[in-house]
Amino acid sequence: MGDFGCTDITIQKMFQREGGSGKTWMDVCHGDFKLQMHPGEKLDVMQAAFLGNIDRLLQWDRISGTEVLSSSERVKKVSLWRWCGNVLVDSATKAFFGDAIYRVEPTIVPDFFPFDDEAWKLPYRYPEFAAKQLYEGKRKGEKAFTRYLSLPREQRQDASWIVKKIERGMADMGITEPTQCGAMLFTLHRLVNSNAYRLCFWTLSYLLFDETLLSTITEEIRPAFNAVDDTLDMNYLLDHCPRLASLYEEILRTVNDPIGARVVAQEATVGGKTLRPGARLLMPYKQLHYDPDVFGPNAAGFDPERFLRNKNLLKSTSWRPFGGAATLCPGRFLARREVYMFVALVLFRFDIKLAPGPKGETPKFPVLDDSIPSGGVLGPVPGDDVILEVRLSGRM
Repeated sequence: MGDFGCTDITIQKMFQREGGSGKTWMDVCHGDFKLQMHPGEKLDVMQAAFLGNIDRLLQWDRISGTEVLSSSERVKKVSLWRWCGNVLVDSATKAFFGDAIYRVEPTIVPDFFPFDDEAWKLPYRYPEFAAKQLYEGKRKGEKAFTRYLSLPREQRQDASWIVKKIERGMADMGITEPTQCGAMLFTLHRLVNSNAYRLCFWTLSYLLFDETLLSTITEEIRPAFNAVDDTLDMNYLLDHCPRLASLYEEILRTVNDPIGARVVAQEATVGGKTLRPGARLLMPYKQLHYDPDVFGPNAAGFDPERFLRNKNLLKSTSWRPFGGAATLCPGRFLARREVYMFVALVLFRFDIKLAPGPKGETPKFPVLDDSIPSGGVLGPVPGDDVILEVRLSGRM
């Protein structure tokens, strides 16, 4: 919270227990996130808005932003990295904060990406000369959400339930300064946007570089589409597409770098090291995901049917793509729906194929940038994009 602009007084109020033993505001906030993001009425409302935005942006005439490298009447050459980012971040921003955030900061979406690229540096206290776009993005984000909260509430009625709940909760604690509630909303904006577009990028990358896998997944999801009214049945994708689910889990296993943070409660010895009470631990869960004793002798490679063959992997204590215990990510349900929606609509509405290189060379699969301790889904090394040729699908 301090990294994102909250003062010591604000943080103290957030974590102060009522009566010395009750729940803190942050405890209540965690519960509110589960109400918003776990399956139920509030997720249904959020999902309808969020997925509706993805649907709206994945139309032929809406492929027109910075993702388009060149265009003709029938073919658009598109950056997959930018396409995934522009659609997913725009969709989430509108679903959570409504139209008002665009009125106070029209560049809220493009401003997000330079900040997100360097946001991992924030908890490591990088000096500004070594993280210029991080701090510039941070200042822009803080100002945007401060101005957002300065608007009359009636102009922000299309915001999500969780955004309104955070604002009311902070006001109840006596935290009414827009910069402080704005810091919380700025944090929320980054949390809901940082991972899903990266997952979409890797999912489509693996599909495009494996024609057999692409054909298999396309056939499996085909019944989810209604060609008459151009709609998608999300429940079918969630309940009747086991190969899509296995692919999704395997991508999470290989491109995600989740880190768990814990405080030692009592003295313990692990690997010959004595851990003292009060010490803070960072646990890199990704190491668990490459354990051959759990995930098989081919754990170092990519196997899209790994979770199809062995469904017990999802119950393994070595499976931690979204953290664990009290800090298990509440956004995991919405993230899956985002990725499914984006990938399925792209495969259904468009004919896509890899574009040859500038000199006609065969495209190469992007390299995962595992040099960054991000704590989330990793991107490709800088410049390792996937360039597509996109046409309207003959199925339309």
